[in-house]
Amino acid sequence: MPPRRSHKKSKAGCQRCKQRKIKCDEVHPVCGNCSKHGVSCDFEGGPSTPCTPVGQPPPSLHRQSTTESIGAFSSTSPPRSTNSTIMPLYKTPTDIIRTNTNPASSRLLELKLMHHFTAQTAMTFSEMDAATHAWQQDIPVIAYDAQYLMDAILAVSALHLRSMHPNDTSLVRASHGYMASSIAQYSCLLTAGLSELNSEALFSTSALIAFQASASRQFENMDRGYTVPLAWFHSFQGVKAVVMASWQWLRTSHRVFPIINSQPALSLNLDPDGKLFFAPLLEGLNQQLDSLPETVRAETRQAYEHSVAFLNWAYQNPIRHRILGFAATVSRRFVELIDQRDPRALVIISCFFAFTRACDDVWWLNGVAQREVNGILSILPREWWPKMKWSLQIANHEGPIDEETWGTTIHKRSLEEELVFAGNVFNHIDVLTKIIETYAPPMPVD
Repeated sequence: MPPRRSHKKSKAGCQRCKQRKIKCDEVHPVCGNCSKHGVSCDFEGGPSTPCTPVGQPPPSLHRQSTTESIGAFSSTSPPRSTNSTIMPLYKTPTDIIRTNTNPASSRLLELKLMHHFTAQTAMTFSEMDAATHAWQQDIPVIAYDAQYLMDAILAVSALHLRSMHPNDTSLVRASHGYMASSIAQYSCLLTAGLSELNSEALFSTSALIAFQASASRQFENMDRGYTVPLAWFHSFQGVKAVVMASWQWLRTSHRVFPIINSQPALSLNLDPDGKLFFAPLLEGLNQQLDSLPETVRAETRQAYEHSVAFLNWAYQNPIRHRILGFAATVSRRFVELIDQRDPRALVIISCFFAFTRACDDVWWLNGVAQREVNGILSILPREWWPKMKWSLQIANHEGPIDEETWGTTIHKRSLEEELVFAGNVFNHIDVLTKIIETYAPPMPVD
């Protein structure tokens, strides 16, 4: 057996490398291992990211000039990683202006935003006590070592405060600026690949980006006409992608597990006999598919049928955690159809947005149903208008939604009862990740 190669032992390495029992390169102000994983290094005394110069202090954000605070899917494929690889989900903002002109004032704003997040904003994300506790206590602690997550927390908190004080321009700048900074760093880390060290922070950031995408619609100017909220679907699809790519670590994380586990497991009925409530949305599907290239027919059929099956499932018990799973559960092909303004896809998502009327008692869902459903009607071909009768009735209804308006008996169980009745999503993700691992193409040989 050949002798082991001698190597210089790291006696002055950073604490994180010592805890992980790996060799530290002792590079100051941030060692190579900490820089690679986008975590704090005690050489520096502050968080670093792989997208910014090493050692640069985290300054306050003033503004950003991007036209969209939430980007779209990237069309480029990232390099492979030895841990896990995931397609970058957002375009990096082209111009983020950072300034330290008034650090004392900036610190006061950040303290205000963090206090508001833990005291109020975190209470609006879930109906389960365990998940709320995670958002209030555990996620901010994770953010101590992840600047991009901290920026996302501050951005969503600023947006929440903006909903209460719409004329405060400092909150507008803070919300846009912090979120642009978060997405820029988040995108770089996704391109580099997820790891055990950053999986919790990246998942939490993806969820906050989704909340921001949902809530920011209420501030968009619709004077120039309605635009389909693709950012809503892209961001929730992003949460799903991060969960699947990092499940080997998230499944054992006691800090984010309560958030993921608050999602009830799907139990979809594809309704081959067309007897369920939303079956009419699939009328004429065969004729439509015949007009498409044969290569996309099966995928398109599955996209429609799966999305309508989700509507029928959520219709039985319209609680928030059932409803909001729609944007993450639909297929990428379905999102493409939305982007193409496909009439059938638009009618289907009008029903999804109408569902939010049953749970719009939180700030980031308030007014969503009426704005989106009426907006979709304005761009839909007239021959499809009859298909929107139910969604228009729900979205424009004043007062509580009763069973007569809803169209059936509402079996509204609490989320805790729902998890007992239908099970949680944990085992489902286990099965899906095993399928992906089995059928994924082999990694290239180095």
